[in-house]
Amino acid sequence: MAQTSEAVRQPKRALLLGSRVRQFIKRGGRLRYEPHKDPANGKLVWVVMGVFPDKTEEPVFTTTSGEHKHFRSADAMIQYHRQMCPDEDVLIVPMPASH
Repeated sequence: MAQTSEAVRQPKRALLLGSRVRQFIKRGGRLRYEPHKDPANGKLVWVVMGVFPDKTEEPVFTTTSGEHKHFRSADAMIQYHRQMCPDEDVLIVPMPASH
């Protein structure tokens, strides 16, 4: 019997929802923030990314709208990070690539 790529694929993870972020962090995950331009208005937003212990990443989705969780200001992002990761005292805020 021939081995297919299906056999070596990793099982698909459930979506990382905002309501599960604290559990995710307790299990060894961490948060990263990725700068993007909002397609609706062209303004900068930071999308919340969950980084799993195996270094793979997935966006965090909101439970209300199902959209990627994002912040429009660095202040809001810092406040969220403090709530989710109270033991961390450093947060790196990435800047968007300038083109």
